[in-house]
Amino acid sequence: MLRICPTVHTQNGSNLIKNIFYILTLVLPTFCVSQELSIQIDTLKISDNGRLTETAFYKDNFYFLFQTDRKNTTADFKTMKVYDLKGKFVENVFLPKSAISMPYCDLRVNNERLYLKQEHSFKEKTFLLEKYVADFNEIQDTIVNVYEDLNYRIHPNCNGEWGASTYFENKTNNNVYEFSSSCNFNFEKTNQGYLLTNRNEILIIRNPEKLYKSQITFDRSYLNKQNQGIETFFKSDFDLYTTFSKNNELTVVYGDSSNSHIGKLKNGELKSIYDFGQPFRFSYWFKDNNSNTQILEMYTYESESDFGFLEGYKMLGLLLIRNGEFKMYYIK
Repeated sequence: MLRICPTVHTQNGSNLIKNIFYILTLVLPTFCVSQELSIQIDTLKISDNGRLTETAFYKDNFYFLFQTDRKNTTADFKTMKVYDLKGKFVENVFLPKSAISMPYCDLRVNNERLYLKQEHSFKEKTFLLEKYVADFNEIQDTIVNVYEDLNYRIHPNCNGEWGASTYFENKTNNNVYEFSSSCNFNFEKTNQGYLLTNRNEILIIRNPEKLYKSQITFDRSYLNKQNQGIETFFKSDFDLYTTFSKNNELTVVYGDSSNSHIGKLKNGELKSIYDFGQPFRFSYWFKDNNSNTQILEMYTYESESDFGFLEGYKMLGLLLIRNGEFKMYYIK
């Protein structure tokens, strides 16, 4: 929710107006920390369903994938449930046995369809949510892009500890261009080019045709290729989690072990317009460019282990970004 924080001018002795203003600051449903931005805060009571591992926002509802341990076996059990924006339970989603047993997966919204995609595997599987019932069924097409505009489809090629790359597929002539990257799907199209938010820097691809010409094979041949056609657009000591554009302005969610912020990026400078008041780590996996929506999973900064993993999926909540407006959900 974007709004201007109220400014009250009082004369000497206007104690009544001061008291009214004080009361309003206590009951307003948003946290107002600057004259530029405020965030709505809410709570989702879903923690009794297990460990929340994957999230998506689809057709104005949250789709949550939970994971629980099973007795007498090391295997995990997956369930999916749907909640509305007010945290009210909507329905269960049917997952076939082959989807329940996959170790690594993510949710993707693409062309107004919701996919459950297996990753980090030599035998990938893809499941598609039916249009009229909450059932996931396996499909043969395992290629699901993470970004698409009038000119290109962008496909991730994530192989976990073996590395990753990204494909740009020209929709007119089907030519494919590739570059080495991390397992990061956060692309944003601007007038200057395609931005990729990548840990401590934002990369820019001004012309995908200048990347390494390749083919969509989803193999690991990128290890022997040279990166070309990529520039550093912005670099920082902060952790950069996501970048998006609104009204030709770039907004970045970022932070470090001391604090987290939302800021404006202009002329190579990042200026904070919202101070979270505490450090969070945010995931940057889910983004639906068709509806201009993102969900960032929110963790404590201390929950990261020495190996870079989020221990036990100790997710604190979610940050929902829709058309440049923010709403934070704490999970209880």
